[in-house]
Amino acid sequence: MTCLLFIRHGLAEDFRPGAPDSERALTEEGWEGARAAMKALVGKGFTPSRGISSPYRRALETMACLKEAAGAFPVGYSELFTPEEDPADAEAWLLTLMRGAGEDEVLAFTSHQPLLGTLIARMTGRFLDIKQASCTVIEWKGSGWMFRKHFTAAELRGE
Repeated sequence: MTCLLFIRHGLAEDFRPGAPDSERALTEEGWEGARAAMKALVGKGFTPSRGISSPYRRALETMACLKEAAGAFPVGYSELFTPEEDPADAEAWLLTLMRGAGEDEVLAFTSHQPLLGTLIARMTGRFLDIKQASCTVIEWKGSGWMFRKHFTAAELRGE
């Protein structure tokens, strides 16, 4: 079965009037927390075979933390994973992606709220509190989605 990792970006800079939201970077604490959480995620056996990120800086930086922990894997980006995108469009794209996914692939997605919470609820019926640097694991069972696990960043880091 294909495994999907939905990862919310780490702690980012506050919004600044006049600055684009897409350019908000991880803070120093955000980098440290994301690195620790992604290292622990990989340590739990979740090593991505490929990744897709929101093109927003903080999501790309969080994906970079995952790549540091997991080693090289191909990464692309999609506008479908920006904060205010329609979860129905993201799910439709994911269904198309599943048709070509390998049996044992692990696909990592770095994205934002409110999209992730709404998308996960739509796919699994579970309403979760999606905090920064958390990861929700969903499996594709050939004809549908199955919730597997939700890790908070603190759980990943063993706190």
